[in-house]
Amino acid sequence: MNQSSIFHPALLKKIGILALPVMLSNLLQTLITVIDTIMIGQLGPIPIAAVGMGNTLRLFILITLLSVAGGAISLMAQAKGSRDKRQMSFVARQSIISGIMISVVLGAIGYFVAYPLLDLMNQGGEQEAVTLGTAYLKILFLGTPFLVLNIVTNKLMQGAGDMITPLFITIAVVLLNVLFNYLFIFGYGPIPAYGVVGAALGTILARALLLMFTFWLFLSGKNVIHILAGSWKPHSRMIKDILSIGVPSGIQGIFRHGSNLVIIGIVTATSLGTYGAAVLAIGMQIEQVIAQPIVGMNVAATSLIGQDLGKWQTQQAYEKGIILTIMGCLAMFLFVLPAFFFAPQIIGLFDPSGHPLILEGGLSYFKYTLIALVFSAVAIILTGTLRGAGDTKPAMYSAIINRNIVQLGVGYLLAFPFGMGYTGAWIGIIAGRVLDSIVLSYIWWKQNWLQVALKKTTIFRTHLQHLTADNLQRYLTEVRRPMMKVSGTLEKVSPEKVIYKQGELHQVIRFEKGNFRLELSQV
Repeated sequence: MNQSSIFHPALLKKIGILALPVMLSNLLQTLITVIDTIMIGQLGPIPIAAVGMGNTLRLFILITLLSVAGGAISLMAQAKGSRDKRQMSFVARQSIISGIMISVVLGAIGYFVAYPLLDLMNQGGEQEAVTLGTAYLKILFLGTPFLVLNIVTNKLMQGAGDMITPLFITIAVVLLNVLFNYLFIFGYGPIPAYGVVGAALGTILARALLLMFTFWLFLSGKNVIHILAGSWKPHSRMIKDILSIGVPSGIQGIFRHGSNLVIIGIVTATSLGTYGAAVLAIGMQIEQVIAQPIVGMNVAATSLIGQDLGKWQTQQAYEKGIILTIMGCLAMFLFVLPAFFFAPQIIGLFDPSGHPLILEGGLSYFKYTLIALVFSAVAIILTGTLRGAGDTKPAMYSAIINRNIVQLGVGYLLAFPFGMGYTGAWIGIIAGRVLDSIVLSYIWWKQNWLQVALKKTTIFRTHLQHLTADNLQRYLTEVRRPMMKVSGTLEKVSPEKVIYKQGELHQVIRFEKGNFRLELSQV
């Protein structure tokens, strides 16, 4: 693919086919929390604040757990690109094992730190919000393994290019969640009304039921992810690879969402008080709805880039990253416009009481921050493309610097020393988003992520790392790239050689003394 063909209709169609189901799936995922918030809104503004603070803290912990999902989707995409079914099964088993181990530990930690962290976030506001939020969070943290494994299994399918099955699973989760929410929040027949806690019960039960169905799909062979016979014992090297990709993504998410915790503290210390938490709960929910289609493109980008690099089509990978970034910016702009023009109606949907402070703060938040989401689209898409290459550290560093030090520093200074109040916090958010997009654009352009992707492959660890620099480059451009470009080619790596199988034709490569030689054989 050359530069003149970068916007070829066939390629745009392929991106759309992959991205659209993920956009819808991620939008539906976000709607689960939105539905919780809208239903809880019928109980009053304090319960909204409780769920808003609770969900912000839950996401902060959950993002850490989802580091497994970040590594799983990248490695699954590359295994799919290399056309290795046994490696796909191996990645799936180890991703599930990793998810179970990490979710149990961090879920327990979240259960015990829920109250003190919510109390810290509340900054002396209404104590009822802390009490309700704690009860809500404890139920969710007890069900953390169901939440995490539901997402990890969806990411495994998406990494393998199956975007449809996760979409249908998510639709089922949303429908069940709405049903269970209604039953447990408001009560029905013999089921008592649990209020805020009922939303957490509905979320966990819906996830658990669909997780059992997904496991059946994987084990029965009725999905592209087919878990073959093999050991479920934790494999240290594979878990290390999963976490080496996923942990930086998790840390990035921690700092992105951790900054939201601090922003809540800043805003509730302004004239909005506790109602500032409700403003941010509404504003962040709407932003998540708007951004989820772009997050869907992020997942599609990871799958597309990972599969291209699995068969070492590097130029295609680079150009697809550019296409997806441009598409993400355009899509984000279009999604922002309705929210910008209908802000009062949206705020009223979340807060039927029409509290004046919530309306005032919400309108201000939408006015300042929504358009800046276009810059967020750049960072969202490029985070996905870099994850496809297994290079997640740059996005982590950018999040730490720009979405925390810059965003929170500017927000605090403008809010208090400069006397701008909550408006200063909004400007800090904008500064962080803009700088984040600039940094990640530069990193994608530099293309150092190619070496990161290569060094995680079996062929590099077995043979290519022993080649001289010139011979390594020659092997990649003259052998691996053209061989793997042919549809159906299988790359078989053994300690003695590498075989490229193209039907009955086998290309054998042997390695010795920093060099390689080719042998042609017919079967």
